[in-house]
Amino acid sequence: MSHRSKFLVIIDESVEVNVAVQFASRRASNTKGGLVLLSVIEHADTQQWKAVEDIIQQEARIEVEKKLQEWSEVAFNISGQTPEVAIKEGVISEEIIKFLNEDNKVRFLVLAASDGDNPGPLVSLLAGQRSGKLPIPIVVIPGGLSSKEIDDLASRAQ
Repeated sequence: MSHRSKFLVIIDESVEVNVAVQFASRRASNTKGGLVLLSVIEHADTQQWKAVEDIIQQEARIEVEKKLQEWSEVAFNISGQTPEVAIKEGVISEEIIKFLNEDNKVRFLVLAASDGDNPGPLVSLLAGQRSGKLPIPIVVIPGGLSSKEIDDLASRAQ
């Protein structure tokens, strides 16, 4: 049985997530790989208000499920395959690293950098401070690329 490599994209509130989803979807399609969309719900700091925290977490989960569904449809329209989706709760960098350690078929973490001088918090954190903790390489796609440029990059070296 063949080993099907997967590309992981973190679904968050960033503008650049579209670039990461488009690249990973196209690359997965071109390499006959899989795609995983992961969203992490960070805990609110409301220790004294457990009932309020529970409501906040429920609302966050509903919102995350909706976003994952929307991005799954985008990925399907690009790749022709339904991506796996996962939701974790906790500190985003820790949950991503745990997820990568749990799923040994994920071979690449795909992130998109913002256009400005700061690549964005997730790229800075995972490609910088926490990069030595990751068990796989990170692919950072420039956030300002056009759809045509993304498709061209994703289709190279087939």
